[in-house]
Amino acid sequence: MGGHGWDAVQAEEGSECTSAARRTLALHLGGVGEDPKLDIGRLREEAEFANKQYARMLGDTRIDATLLARYKHPHQIWDWCQRAVRLLGDMRGKDLLDYGCGQGQEAACFAMLGARVTAIDISEIGIRVGQEMAAANNLEIDFRVMSCTATEFSECSFDLVHGLGILHHVGLAEGLSEAHRLLRPGGVAVFLEPLASSRLVEAVKGWIETRLGQRLNLTSVTSGEENLRLKDIERECESWTHGRIYPYRLTHRARKLFLPRKLWDLSLRLDYAILTTLPPLRHFAGAVVVQLRK
Repeated sequence: MGGHGWDAVQAEEGSECTSAARRTLALHLGGVGEDPKLDIGRLREEAEFANKQYARMLGDTRIDATLLARYKHPHQIWDWCQRAVRLLGDMRGKDLLDYGCGQGQEAACFAMLGARVTAIDISEIGIRVGQEMAAANNLEIDFRVMSCTATEFSECSFDLVHGLGILHHVGLAEGLSEAHRLLRPGGVAVFLEPLASSRLVEAVKGWIETRLGQRLNLTSVTSGEENLRLKDIERECESWTHGRIYPYRLTHRARKLFLPRKLWDLSLRLDYAILTTLPPLRHFAGAVVVQLRK
């Protein structure tokens, strides 16, 4: 869980890559070290963990054609990414912030859909991957290494904010507060996040992770990650003019235990049907799409 140091990045990409990442992170964290909203140690852990994940992607400038097709024609809302892009609406000519952009695949898709995209992430290597991809595909995207909890932007800078798996890293209240500050009146934010509303499900998941995590190749996480709870999201929605919550994933949560990969989409379709028909089961959902309007 976390703890991936700069040596791990160096092993994959060489000392030059590591030194550049160190310098960028040190400069960034040094510039915000007095901000009481920031936990510098946690930011450093998050950055090092992400840098290791993204280092293997350096030099790969391809835009994911499957993802782009789903975003261009978002008709299958059992897919949470397609639901999210539909909730963002027509983004042509709008200022969009990709909040915690990772290596920039979503940012590239949004730029190709006509948005003026700014993309931020704490990972210097992720930002570099995105910059290389944008340059190779003639896309104008403003990529910046930046913390999501204390951004450098002025109030009311964006029409749209998109975040994929970022709030459970930075904190629900902190992340939504910053998104609200950055949006113009009437602006829309859409977030896709993991859920942990059921104590029973989380206890079972913890047991499986402890005993079978390595065998099932479960996703590694950092020490500061905390999956969200529906009741907390509902509370935060009250601060916005409009808020909608769309739960996802029931059977899909156990896909690595008993489902072959070719059936994963089928499980997502089944979960969408179940959650639409039986709303009380949302308590056991493993993911959520949240739409908020300022």
